[in-house]
Amino acid sequence: MKKVFQSEECAYEFYGRLGKCNEFGVRKGDYAKDEDGSVVRRRFFCNRAGLRDGKHYNRLDRKRCHRPETRTNCQALMSVYLDKGSSVWKVQKVILEHNHELIPMGMVHMIRSFRAISGSAKAHMDGMHMYGLPTSKILGYMAGIAGGYSSLGFTEKDAYNYMDRSKRAKVVDGDMNVAIVYLEGKAAADPMSMDRYNLTEEGMLGNMFWADGPSRVDFQHFGDVVAFDSTYKKNKYNRPLVIFLGSNNHKQTTIFGFGLVLDETISSYKWMLENLLEVMCGKLSSVIVTDGDESMIATVREVLPRATHRLYAWHLQKNVTSNTNEQMFCDFFAKWLYADMEVEEFECEWA
Repeated sequence: MKKVFQSEECAYEFYGRLGKCNEFGVRKGDYAKDEDGSVVRRRFFCNRAGLRDGKHYNRLDRKRCHRPETRTNCQALMSVYLDKGSSVWKVQKVILEHNHELIPMGMVHMIRSFRAISGSAKAHMDGMHMYGLPTSKILGYMAGIAGGYSSLGFTEKDAYNYMDRSKRAKVVDGDMNVAIVYLEGKAAADPMSMDRYNLTEEGMLGNMFWADGPSRVDFQHFGDVVAFDSTYKKNKYNRPLVIFLGSNNHKQTTIFGFGLVLDETISSYKWMLENLLEVMCGKLSSVIVTDGDESMIATVREVLPRATHRLYAWHLQKNVTSNTNEQMFCDFFAKWLYADMEVEEFECEWA
């Protein structure tokens, strides 16, 4: 075959058309790179190539029944390589023989690699869904027009997945707007309550910080020592939640403010810490306590270079004691970590 392609994706698209015409599904296979890290060889397989890994059959703790076996170790493939002289992709090898029965022509479009919801179908579903029609009724109507469910070009599950993703996208955007409106309403009721947020280049919510009036007052009295903590994406938005907290004169935990950051980078944490200082009228903390996150530590050194940085005792205890099964050592280390003792006394105990 002397067919040439302008890109790897063009070659895969051609192999997909070949599979659709010859009644078999396709999938991408392995590839090879050159010294510069660029892909120079690629193989495309029949969707029944290979075999299921034997370890999945030998698991003793398996509770569900095995799915039907679809792989037959079919050897059909098309291999292409990049001709650097002409900058085009050329066919290196083609195997057209299959070791399994092919899909009937009337059902080829239902193979996973060929299924797709067209733009017009999506617009159709979105339009009818806006008027309150359930997805099952929408699919029944579209199947009636197309001549049956098998003629839609996608399965019922594909349609439900698309509608679910659309709903989730709307809910997330709505939640963002509701959160901002709520915080602005709190600021109207509490003049000392303040919030800050920014947007990404795509217009999505980037970082957000908020603190109410009592928290700002508490920071002026007890903000000399601040714990800078992140809950590491424990919410449904998969965003790190940052909590600024300290301790009051009764040794009670005091919350100074909250924030949602886009990611755990220095730029996001720097934006959060700078807005904390602005909202707190420029009061500088003397001690900042964090976990071992390197981005947090770098941010503290940049924004508060004169502040003393310390690590959480809880993280230290967890990291040390997780590497030993000696209970006596764990008990002694916990006592030493939280005890009010001099350096010389600790070193004597440690020895």
